[in-house]
Amino acid sequence: MCGSCARAAGFRTPIPDGFYDDADLRAALARYDFGAVFAAVRAHTGLSQLQLADLLDLSQSRISAVERGERRLTHVKVAARLAGLLRIPPRLLGFPDEAPGSVVAAPEEVSWLERRDFLALVTAATLGSSLHPELTRLGSLLPGEVEPVTRPRIGAADVDAIEAITDGFRRSDFAHGGGLCRAAAITQLHQVRRLEDAVCTPEVRTRLLVAVAELASMAGWMAYDVEDHDAARRLWTYALDTARRAEDHPRSPDLAVDVLLDMAHQALHLHSLDPLAHATRAGEALQLVQLASATAANRRHPVSTITQGYISAVLGWCRAALGEAEPTRRAIGNAQDTYTTADPATTPPWAWFVNDAEITAQQGHSLYLLSLTHPEFAPDAIEKLTTAASGYGAEYERSRAVILPPLASVQFQAGDLAAAVTTGYDAVNAITGLSSTRGYARLRTLDTVAAPHSSQPEVADLREHIRRTLATTAA
Repeated sequence: MCGSCARAAGFRTPIPDGFYDDADLRAALARYDFGAVFAAVRAHTGLSQLQLADLLDLSQSRISAVERGERRLTHVKVAARLAGLLRIPPRLLGFPDEAPGSVVAAPEEVSWLERRDFLALVTAATLGSSLHPELTRLGSLLPGEVEPVTRPRIGAADVDAIEAITDGFRRSDFAHGGGLCRAAAITQLHQVRRLEDAVCTPEVRTRLLVAVAELASMAGWMAYDVEDHDAARRLWTYALDTARRAEDHPRSPDLAVDVLLDMAHQALHLHSLDPLAHATRAGEALQLVQLASATAANRRHPVSTITQGYISAVLGWCRAALGEAEPTRRAIGNAQDTYTTADPATTPPWAWFVNDAEITAQQGHSLYLLSLTHPEFAPDAIEKLTTAASGYGAEYERSRAVILPPLASVQFQAGDLAAAVTTGYDAVNAITGLSSTRGYARLRTLDTVAAPHSSQPEVADLREHIRRTLATTAA
């Protein structure tokens, strides 16, 4: 608020820059405890509870209950509104620093991988389309437009079919990679998103929006799996906006959080390709995880235990990529503790792929990333990644394949050349058997890690094998 607006609202003293740098206020904002924030703001500005309630468009009784700790304001939309009115730095609530309405000139001509307002656009898609004008035309920005088949009326069976198709795409991706089904998934998305115009009950329409968002999310992952990063971001942003429109459905918060974490996964992958050239990618990933955590704070439909564990796991990757050892340990521990509390009887059907091998792989990946700056973590990374690789079944071959290059890399780092060479050949064989190109980037990293050991004939042979494989793929 400007000075005149603040005075009109009853402020005796405006909120200054740096007001929220206080350690207690930062901690309160991190856990969405607005009671402490309201009390501090009123003490500084001289506002009464009634004046603050009028400013925030809340009731005085609600302000009072929040200050007493009897109620919480956890909805991410409310938090975003309060941040704007009370000059709360967005990052303290897990939002990106860019203003949600900021737009890069002629965004349709800018790669979505490089656009400066991407985090602002993602935040707008998560919170509401009124915050960003481009969200109204996301459907027209999706890749691979086709002529749709129209349907005048749909029912629950149609949504069942969409859900089954998406599950089939997911299973194919885990077993074989995203290349085989990506075009089919995008074509299917263009077909089903037009069903929103069909006549149906409100219940079916809400389920349809969730099903469309989940299909878009899956198509985005497949695009990412073949390194089509621009298309992946378009599809994921569309998925976020569609999930938000279905916010009354219990699955919507889980889905929005999962999409944000997939975006963070992509940012970390781009960081790993060239940490110097993409130094900002790890920070971008961290902001996406913070936004995911803020979204999960919506208590109307709490996210599942599995999703809560995944938030901590990806946070561990981010901290590890930034070389932060102790925060990485905490995140890994929080993820493990949360996964342990998950009840198989209440685990949602879509989370079938989160098994012991997957959880161990998540831990191993954090430790591998951390070992790049803290070599003492290499043995623990080797243990976790080896256990995960042996625990994946054939239906998870893509998951197994993509952790083999990091395992070989950390074995090189630990000085176990024989094991590294054996794992390296296994990695090449596994990745060349997939319809995924994301694994080839990890083979290039493995080649770089192996280079200092090229005086050993077996290492030189492995590097030559990797280079021939990469050359064949490029051709």
